[in-house]
Amino acid sequence: MSQVSLTNSTQLGIDEIPTQPAPNQAMAVSFAAVILGCAAAGLGYLLPGLLAKFLETNAPVEIYLKDGPYAQLLGYAFTTLVVVGLAWAVAGLVSLLRNTATLQLLRVATIMVAPAAIGFVVLVWLTLFSLHNAGILINGAEQDRATIILLWWDICWPALNVLLAAMLVQVVLWRRSVVSAFTKQDGTALRGDVLLEDWRTHGKDPRARKSFYGSFVTHFVIIILIPFLLQIDGCVEAYRVPQGSGEPAVAEVKVVKKKKEKKKLTLRPNSAIIFDIPDLDDTEVDKMMEEMTQARYEASVNAKAGKLGKGGGKKGGWPEGMEDYKIRFIRLNHGGEGWDDGMNQTDADINFLHAFAKATGFDKIANKGESHSIALLDKYPEDGFPPFVYLTGNGGMGRVSSKEIEILREYCLGGGMLIADAGSAIFDRSFKEFIGKVFPDKPLLDIADDDMIYQLPYGFPNGAPAFWAHGGTRARGIKHEGRWIVFYHPGDMNDAWKSPGYSDVTPEMRDAATQLGINLVYYAFNQWNDAVTQKRK
Repeated sequence: MSQVSLTNSTQLGIDEIPTQPAPNQAMAVSFAAVILGCAAAGLGYLLPGLLAKFLETNAPVEIYLKDGPYAQLLGYAFTTLVVVGLAWAVAGLVSLLRNTATLQLLRVATIMVAPAAIGFVVLVWLTLFSLHNAGILINGAEQDRATIILLWWDICWPALNVLLAAMLVQVVLWRRSVVSAFTKQDGTALRGDVLLEDWRTHGKDPRARKSFYGSFVTHFVIIILIPFLLQIDGCVEAYRVPQGSGEPAVAEVKVVKKKKEKKKLTLRPNSAIIFDIPDLDDTEVDKMMEEMTQARYEASVNAKAGKLGKGGGKKGGWPEGMEDYKIRFIRLNHGGEGWDDGMNQTDADINFLHAFAKATGFDKIANKGESHSIALLDKYPEDGFPPFVYLTGNGGMGRVSSKEIEILREYCLGGGMLIADAGSAIFDRSFKEFIGKVFPDKPLLDIADDDMIYQLPYGFPNGAPAFWAHGGTRARGIKHEGRWIVFYHPGDMNDAWKSPGYSDVTPEMRDAATQLGINLVYYAFNQWNDAVTQKRK
């Protein structure tokens, strides 16, 4: 037997590759085709259901896909995966009857997998980047190219694995030992043997082959490995509360009703007819709402808040917090009408954060709005979950899955606080029904005027201001083990946070809404601190 020198070492050359039949290899490749074909068909069968579940919590994506070609194309791609996968599995079974015809059938079926898988991953890529370019929120959050690639990988890695396996099966089907097992004929090495030998020995030009390996590994690490590692912990940033200790001073907020001017009735001389005709809309309800919305909320002279925090220190902050803190305002996307109440246009959340920073001195705040789906609450670390999340709407609640209901419940019971705010009477009814599903064992309770939530850092002797009162005039909540885990304001509190021109509020109403929000954040941070203390023990 001659020896061939490759890469300055003695290795088997192409001429020494075994060409005798290898029945075990042929049987292995047949069974591999059956298993992989079933996997491809199963993937195509499950994907429509997974897509439907995804769209349940991503109403903007659902609307966008219905208006374009991608939904139909994705349906075709799913069906193609099922058909091609089944064909591949059947070809694998038939190839157990080894002859030339079944070999060709298996080769053709294996080749068919490539365009089906490639078409699927390319279509998902185009769909996701189309959503990105259109500015559609995914999971309630704005996406960049990096997060889109992560999402693409999360969806496509099973199809990419099937594609890689199909390529390997195709190479093996062109090995002489496997071909001989099917055809019962010996012969010289085939291209499958050459390719595998080149991979093993670096080929005739080791420098070129090493360059290829280097390029392959680099692309694999950047495109596949790094995104895979990043998606393990989810696409959320741990919440960082200010570290330190503090104790706020009390600032009382008084309610002062605006004095009404007495109207004079004008009469025609010598006539009993009143010509000052009242407005048709001047009903008792309108009068009551006008009286509520004209109420003025003034802080006392000593209304400057002290250093917020817990622990009695002068610096301010919370013992379980972080030096490199960032205060964020996270909205939950439930997919219903007005779920963000136009905050992207009115900057209500950012206006509140700026007011919070000015009042408290904690100036490291998020510089833009943030929102995501309820499902992402499950991705936060145990000591880095948001102390509060905000939920609102102008219409009914969207379609929230049972899994998301469970996640929201666990978030609240685990130390988080849900701040809900009614943007309309329709949302009021829908939210009450929704929160009943989240906490079927815990009713919504009226929050007493002297509750701690209204005491620090601003005192509200009459409880939460009613504002527009879409669902009554009193704030309500849900308690668990002595703490409020849900705070529900029935009167569109965030409307008073919006930039001027977007809502008809007085400066006094704006201040009161902001001060109430600061109280809620302070309360939520305290509860977060206690929960994290327990978890770190």
